[in-house]
Amino acid sequence: MKDHEYQSDNREDSPANDELNWAELERTEVDAEIDSSQTSATVPPANQPPKKGKKILIIILAIVGSLLILAGLTFFLYNQFATPNLTSEEKIEITTDQEELKKLYDELLSSYATSGKSEAEILALLERAAKETGDQSYLTNKDSYLVKKPSFNLAPGTYEGTQNLEIIKGNAGDAVYYTIDGSVPNQASAKYTSAIPLPIGETTVKAMAVSAKGFSSPVIEGQYILTSPQITTQSVLSEEEFINRFYGVWYRPGTENVLTISQTTYREYIPTPLSVASGDYVVVSTTENGGIIKVLDFTVDGYNAGDTLIEFDFGTPGDNQMRLRHEGKSWWDYTAAEYLGGGEYRIPFEFAGKDVFTLD
Repeated sequence: MKDHEYQSDNREDSPANDELNWAELERTEVDAEIDSSQTSATVPPANQPPKKGKKILIIILAIVGSLLILAGLTFFLYNQFATPNLTSEEKIEITTDQEELKKLYDELLSSYATSGKSEAEILALLERAAKETGDQSYLTNKDSYLVKKPSFNLAPGTYEGTQNLEIIKGNAGDAVYYTIDGSVPNQASAKYTSAIPLPIGETTVKAMAVSAKGFSSPVIEGQYILTSPQITTQSVLSEEEFINRFYGVWYRPGTENVLTISQTTYREYIPTPLSVASGDYVVVSTTENGGIIKVLDFTVDGYNAGDTLIEFDFGTPGDNQMRLRHEGKSWWDYTAAEYLGGGEYRIPFEFAGKDVFTLD
């Protein structure tokens, strides 16, 4: 009986133990779920990059962006400052815009004119400009680019008494600008319209021509030293002084008559009809301001007119003017030609195809 009762007690205790085991199991499962949720909240996903890697990537992108900005700034500064320092020739080589190309050729042609390039060099550049720009006006208006230097009617040097200096244009359509203080002339300087009176003392005259297109010639320069007329008690000129006064080349304004007088020969060039009258001469007499010569066997294109007396009056000393007359004829006014040196003189027009005469 006792054994039966013992076994019965054991069966009654078994459900209580089973309930305890299930409760423990449920608590264990809950604890595991909590641990799992905490672990998933703290461990990053396997495919998420570390925060340190992101920082490195941002730094690399910032450096690349800075380099690109620096390169762009360098290119901009190069175009702004390096290009303007190129020569006209270099700019022409890299320019494709036709209007800009014309401006560059005009700049280069202007520098050719002012630097004294030869006519052949300027013409070659005009042909090149016309070909590369397609603008044929470079050739049809070539005279606007070929700016010839003006010249002075008086050779630079020393003269007695005041003088009137004339500036002779190379091209009739050019404008001439000048200075008398030694400075370089430009288009803001005095414009030449009439002869420049030179005072007693030293004067440096500079002049340049400007074409209708605005191109400038090289600057010409002349230094003139004018002295006060000397007072002399001599009543008449010596023969040597008399010859020195009319020695040279003279022309008659408005008629194109030219006169050359050397130490021994008198010669007249007459345009209408075209002829030459000449002969050797001797001095007959002198006065305080002139004299008379005798041209021996005065010959006009082969016709011998015999000996001829010619009288001279030098007028105001130093004004480069004189007048003469054949015996019984009217007075004729003559102006001194420009002395070029080496026995050559230039007149302001062409006689029989030339404007330079040479005296031995």
